[in-house]
Amino acid sequence: MIIFAAFAALVILLVYFGFKIQNLQKELLITHNNLKSTSRRMTSANSSMVVLSQQIQSFLIERLESSHKRGLISNKPFEVLHPMYEKISTVAVLCMDRGMSVEEALKTALKDSEVTLEQLREIIKEQPSDIRMAWSKNTLDGFIIACRGLSFPPTKTESTATS
Repeated sequence: MIIFAAFAALVILLVYFGFKIQNLQKELLITHNNLKSTSRRMTSANSSMVVLSQQIQSFLIERLESSHKRGLISNKPFEVLHPMYEKISTVAVLCMDRGMSVEEALKTALKDSEVTLEQLREIIKEQPSDIRMAWSKNTLDGFIIACRGLSFPPTKTESTATS
């Protein structure tokens, strides 16, 4: 009788664990499908982010060149800023994909360029406080805000009107 009770308990335990394994397999399948779906969404978002960063880059380069042609930006700052502006999209991708800070991404993006991070810092030091503050955040949003401000500096009449 004891053997029969032990055998029945083992069968009940086996059935219980069988159902438990089936439930875990269902959860694993659902999680796997969610992972695939999330992966597809991430790939789509990543490609959209690359396109947006390229659009922002081309817009800011146009503004920088236009400001240079109008004489709002002198030659030396323009020659230092232009290579950085050509790498805005790369910096954005490095920050978003690899989690780099803007400084690390700029070092990586500008390593084949003649422009150094120190030259960029010297130009930033001469800028108004809102641009310096945005740059000092060392984040992608601060970088874009600083680039926007650098690409179209306020004229003397605009800066005195805001003071």
